[in-house]
Amino acid sequence: MPTRTWNSDKIVSASAILISLMTLFVSLYQTAIIRKQQRLSVLPYLSLGNYNTGGPNYKLVLKNDGIGPAFIESVEIEYKGKKYPYDLPVFLRENMLDSLKKIKRMSHSNIYKGQMVPAGTTLPLLAIHNSQKDADQLVRLLQRLKKDGMKLSIIYRSVYEERWRLSFNSTIPEKL
Repeated sequence: MPTRTWNSDKIVSASAILISLMTLFVSLYQTAIIRKQQRLSVLPYLSLGNYNTGGPNYKLVLKNDGIGPAFIESVEIEYKGKKYPYDLPVFLRENMLDSLKKIKRMSHSNIYKGQMVPAGTTLPLLAIHNSQKDADQLVRLLQRLKKDGMKLSIIYRSVYEERWRLSFNSTIPEKL
């Protein structure tokens, strides 16, 4: 007569081990989902946009459309083979002064390394107030710079140290 190798104690023990392993895998999967959700809950999303192009109140703005703050790591402009470690208003003042002298009703905001751009914030990098002539001149200047190959690059990070690059010529940030 053959001996029984599986008795009720062994079946209960094997079932307990199997259930424990399944619980471990579910717990690991759930932890990965929670970690991803936490990262997404503080995701910054910077974009550059033109507002009121063709009107007397033109603005070039930097917006954080994300749900978390963006921490600026660097701002750089590349123009005619040279790199400039500063933002657009400073670049224009340092290199396009003759063109800027013609524009009277302009204001600006600077962006710089270490700056935090809170979620839902819109910064007017360049703004013209109630002047069609000045708005047209600024738009023409920006179009000329873009045509000449000017590249604006903003590198920023999230709370979780994820990094992105926003470029003047792209509407979507590139994850680094």
